[in-house]
Amino acid sequence: MKAHTKSLFLYNDYKNMIRLQIHWTYFWWFVLGFFIATIVGTQTHELGHIAVAESLGYETKLNYGSMSYNHQGFSRDEDVIAWRKLFEKHGDYDNFTDTQKRVSNLLFDKIKKKYPTNTTYSFYITLGGPAQTILTCFIGLFILAYRTNNRQEYFKLLDWFAVFLSLFILREVFNTVMAGASYVIQGTSYFSGDEFRISRYLGLNSWTIPILTAILGAIIASFVIFMIVPKKYRFSFIFAGFVGSISGYILWFDFFGPWLF
Repeated sequence: MKAHTKSLFLYNDYKNMIRLQIHWTYFWWFVLGFFIATIVGTQTHELGHIAVAESLGYETKLNYGSMSYNHQGFSRDEDVIAWRKLFEKHGDYDNFTDTQKRVSNLLFDKIKKKYPTNTTYSFYITLGGPAQTILTCFIGLFILAYRTNNRQEYFKLLDWFAVFLSLFILREVFNTVMAGASYVIQGTSYFSGDEFRISRYLGLNSWTIPILTAILGAIIASFVIFMIVPKKYRFSFIFAGFVGSISGYILWFDFFGPWLF
């Protein structure tokens, strides 16, 4: 069925006049695509962390916007259970009595000795999330390259699927931009995002990896959107990207995610 369109304005590309149009049928499909991609991208990113952690022998737990990992048997350890119960019963550490603080500190020291942190493993696990996101992006690019080289005449469902996969890397752009905004507006100086932690582990300025991955993401996204996505759908696709991604982020992190997890 032919998509209904609505002309918004004219744009002169110095060769001819091109109407920027919203193809409404496609627009809503694109919104749905970005909505789903936001959720799937978030979860698969965390699964990237989990895959590495479990390969190193840790027990893991997936949440709607994060993951956690611990040594095998950690959650069943009697000292861990006792330590957690202190916080469940009395709340924040600042509310503890002196006796409760001593008990908490004693338990925590015992736990640290039994389950020491492996800095190298922590680095590998942190690396797993961004690596998964970037790998997914390159899988999408590979599919697009294969389809292009085989002279596909029409943009089909597989092509759109590959486009969304390749745009998973926009996560790198989004996170860095949001961190930059937080730094400028709120004066935040410490960031715990994966890319910042990777930079610190490598002994680099904490902004090095975030900026590099954001630049890579911006280049790839620009190439896909302006060189791969068909021109007649491009404006609808970009507009839908904002609507679908923002709504997906809000609904997942504020409603669906907490409800499901």
